Amino acid sequence: MPDGVCHPASQMEHRRRVLPALLAAFLLVAACSGGDGDKAAGRSEGDSTAGETTAGAASPTAGAPGVGDPYYPGAGNGGYDVGHYALDLTWDPDAERLQGTATLTATATQALSSFSLDLAEVEVSAVTVDGADARWDGPAGGEMTVTPAQPLAEEAEFTVAVSYAATPLTADGSDAFAPGWFGRGGDMFVLFEPNGAPTLFPVNDHPTDKATYSFRITAPQDLEVAANGLLTGTEPGDGVNTWVYESSDPMASYLVQVVIGDLEFEESTGPGGLPIRHAFETGILGDIDPAVDRIGDMIAFYESRFGPYPFEAYGMVVVDTPLGLALETQTLSTFGTLLAEDEDVVAHELAHQWFGDDVSVATWQDIWLNEGFATYSQWMWSEHAGGPTADERAADESANPEAYPLPPADLLKPPTKTDFLPQTGSPPPSRRSSSTN
Repeated sequence: MPDGVCHPASQMEHRRRVLPALLAAFLLVAACSGGDGDKAAGRSEGDSTAGETTAGAASPTAGAPGVGDPYYPGAGNGGYDVGHYALDLTWDPDAERLQGTATLTATATQALSSFSLDLAEVEVSAVTVDGADARWDGPAGGEMTVTPAQPLAEEAEFTVAVSYAATPLTADGSDAFAPGWFGRGGDMFVLFEPNGAPTLFPVNDHPTDKATYSFRITAPQDLEVAANGLLTGTEPGDGVNTWVYESSDPMASYLVQVVIGDLEFEESTGPGGLPIRHAFETGILGDIDPAVDRIGDMIAFYESRFGPYPFEAYGMVVVDTPLGLALETQTLSTFGTLLAEDEDVVAHELAHQWFGDDVSVATWQDIWLNEGFATYSQWMWSEHAGGPTADERAADESANPEAYPLPPADLLKPPTKTDFLPQTGSPPPSRRSSSTN
């Protein structure tokens, strides 16, 4: 598949996207991302099921432990396409330990004798495929191989459930930032771009395999939980609450967000009745009011340029940590206290919902498409809001190249979010995994 981006129209038939002609023409040079989250949505009567064979069918073989991404060759896996993740997580803040069961619903794209999941070195206690015990090897080196009791036929829909326990963990990353999940003082949050999702759950960790998500997150009743999508309910228990979120639009795994802490929520309605919901660690809302208050106007402006907002909700989650970066986690962009009041950065992360989250890269080598469009979009917002024009901003950046030290189209070093944003502050330290993805 050529490098580039694609518009996942097959996943989003209920919405129309209208991009300006110039941008649409530019996007035509890019390639389509192959991982549609709706491929696991059911089979016709004649489809093969797990263990069935048909005359002339290929013999089952092992799925590839990677998709050959130019920057992260071990990221993602071959042989199947995930349609849905159901993550059932329980957080123990005193032990800073998480117990989880991740259930993936997928479709085999070849006859499979075994398949790989991207997963850091967590404590796996059980694996089943279609409810039957399965053998597993690893996780080691960022991969876990699963061998089902019976081979899986090509086009068969199947479920794999993995039960495990983990403590805060990061993947290999740059000197400035290692992606993963972070626990501190009983709270937790995640920052996964580009290859940190396997530190929290087993996953096909590449943007070409988007899927829908449901979250059941149990935490002590004095803590609150925020995650992608919409809150559909809370269930009280013995000293705990279980928070249930549904993210109904296909999402790349690096855009998942789970935050547990002493949170306060603010809800409003945006253009066209769009639910806007923010989550802030208690006590910091007053410091970031100006940027937060303009989000509805920003959405309306971007809709006038790029077409309808592509997802079911939007908002910010702000953790009480001076992060030197922000991340466009789908429907719920993530900020630390350092950048949440920076209107430029707030506009940048919002623009990523169109460019990066909805329209996605086919390889990490094309990350400049995400960042280039989001940067130009924040300049457009600056001009619209009465600040410097986009031309002035572009001229200033050209005259001051040290503001963006990453060379264009750098093929030697995979860029990270910290290459594009101020480098002050950092996530709290955590245990480093040996993932090589």
